Amino acid sequence: MSLFAGCGGMDLGAEQSGRVRTVWAIDNENWAVETYRRNLGSHIVKADITQTLVPDVPCDILLAGPPCQDYSTLWNHDGLMTARGNLFREVARYLDALQPAAFVLENVPGLLSANRGVAWTLVRHALKSPSSFVDRGSRSVDRGRGVHYDLSAQVIDMADLGVAQHRERLIVIGVRRDLGVRPPIVPAPFQGCPRTVGETLDIHPLPENAPNHEMGMDSKDVVERLKLIPPGANYEAIPSGHPLAVKGLISHVYRRLDPSKPSYTIIAGGGGGTHGYHHAEPRRLSNREKARLQGFPDDFIFEFGKGPRDRRSAYPRVRRQIGNAVPPPAAKVIVETLSSVLLEAGVPTRTGAELLAARRGQQPLPLGELTAIRRKAANQ
Repeated sequence: MSLFAGCGGMDLGAEQSGRVRTVWAIDNENWAVETYRRNLGSHIVKADITQTLVPDVPCDILLAGPPCQDYSTLWNHDGLMTARGNLFREVARYLDALQPAAFVLENVPGLLSANRGVAWTLVRHALKSPSSFVDRGSRSVDRGRGVHYDLSAQVIDMADLGVAQHRERLIVIGVRRDLGVRPPIVPAPFQGCPRTVGETLDIHPLPENAPNHEMGMDSKDVVERLKLIPPGANYEAIPSGHPLAVKGLISHVYRRLDPSKPSYTIIAGGGGGTHGYHHAEPRRLSNREKARLQGFPDDFIFEFGKGPRDRRSAYPRVRRQIGNAVPPPAAKVIVETLSSVLLEAGVPTRTGAELLAARRGQQPLPLGELTAIRRKAANQ
């Protein structure tokens, strides 16, 4: 199951591992949900998670990418002081109700330092002992002592996992304590030999008519400004006092890619000068190019609407989906690593029929009953 699924980056990568199928997902952002449905299936629900009951479907691994903006050091770093910063409580609620064998939570490293460390202390407690964290009065079923998880927490540069982009993220993995195995440490198969911008964008150039490949969106001043900035540099390369000089607070401002390195972090929004800029041409990156740098395949199409007004809003709508996504190649490595540990711990696999039934909203047997039936059959 997938919480805060967005357009489906984490779920796509998880399924690319060949080890899992997502049977239920939820998000409240309209165009992200439409993109998910187009590319991954109709098993996603568009709803406010705080107002949604936990569905009665099987869940062996819970994936969760709660909003990270309030924990980012680029913004206010308000953390627990906002409603959005408290959405981790919903992850605890689902863990308590479903008691999956394991979970993966993705967020920004700023979660560790927000609110002077208080945020991480509270989030860690909620993930380790979700049953003690959730109000008993809100439960549909009393599960007694509840569930406990052992955790691993790593700050990982997605470039080390095969993404052509430097993107540091906090990855928390939990494994149910009764399984008797420790949560895995995620490997770094591309550390020291990352995929580069040149490999990703130049070897197989995008055709001009590729979907989500917007061109010619910059003003004349922006184009002339970018001509003054070499690959890998930013606004600081323009001489002080030049008519096209600008001021910036972050290194992303008018920063052009370096073809010999991974991209810098692709972000979901921001003002002028933060779109990400091509290394060989004086222009902003198209959303299709950003999607490549995130590791999405070219046939993964991002939805934005059909009418004239929708088309005017297309670029920011798609930009937001891509920038908020978990890069699929990184999710693939993480889920492969976790699923191997669960198989070693004896967590039974699901049949295709069980997964299909769950996606269609039928009520398969709970995992405990399923395991008992299989053991009985094996003994006979």
